[in-house]
Amino acid sequence: MSLVHYTSSSDEEEEEKVVHDATLIKPDAVAKRALDTDESTTTTTSATTASRTKRVRSALPPLPSSLTDMFKDRERTDKNPDRHQGRTRSRPHIDGSWPVHVYLDVKLSSEMFDIVHSLTESARKLVPKTISMLQSIQAMRFNSNAIPVEAKSAEDATELHISLTRPIYLQELHIGRFVADVREAFKGKKRFNVSFSGLQAFSNDDKTRSFLSLRIGSGPSELERLLVEMDEIVERYAQPKFYEEPEFHASFAWAVGGDSLTKEVVDSIEETEEELSSDLRQCSVLVRRVAWKTGLKVGSVDLTGE
Repeated sequence: MSLVHYTSSSDEEEEEKVVHDATLIKPDAVAKRALDTDESTTTTTSATTASRTKRVRSALPPLPSSLTDMFKDRERTDKNPDRHQGRTRSRPHIDGSWPVHVYLDVKLSSEMFDIVHSLTESARKLVPKTISMLQSIQAMRFNSNAIPVEAKSAEDATELHISLTRPIYLQELHIGRFVADVREAFKGKKRFNVSFSGLQAFSNDDKTRSFLSLRIGSGPSELERLLVEMDEIVERYAQPKFYEEPEFHASFAWAVGGDSLTKEVVDSIEETEEELSSDLRQCSVLVRRVAWKTGLKVGSVDLTGE
């Protein structure tokens, strides 16, 4: 049998006392007292919170430069849009996705630099807005956000590139592994020479720019072996392989518009600069390294001299 709780007489007396005392206090006074208490509590709590916040803020040390500068080399901010010289983005910006390009560096000798410089000047007579891709290294070091300055000597000129990939894009989390794969694939490969067989015109995939290029003569067998390994790497990351029938070349000038620098322009230059074209075929360059660019970050691996 369960126990039943009965109210004791002392409980009744206590209840009567509370009710009796409550009748002696005016309702307005009770409300005012409650309001004063709430305001006091709120004020005290706010002051305490502000004090604690101030102490926490003052106690936090500044972030070290190793963290604030971690991704500075991949910033997308552009302080000088004019430096693009009419180029447009071929793909809308996607956060966390970076353009990647793998290529061979080609450093021109003084003789080759003079030939290429003369060919560029001939192209400007036909297409005035032709822009040289041989940029001044010193000018870039002085102000990387300035409009590129054309190099006046081979020593101060940037390298030309022989591409091993199409334009591809990788997620940030894949870039480290991709670079490691490229480095591992090419670190033991030997250096080799390439020569040039003439000029050729190209346009990019979306036909927004056209290029004047040095067509590769000797050296395709070595290039094709490198390309096989590069294609295997990009396929691991679900990216498109290089073109089915590759035409290896090193571009040295460009212009806005897919139909600006055309085959007709090339034919005209070779006809008027027959001696230069002949001299070009006698030149060769040593391919010393494989390089890559991920966002704004550049890296490379040297080919061996054996």
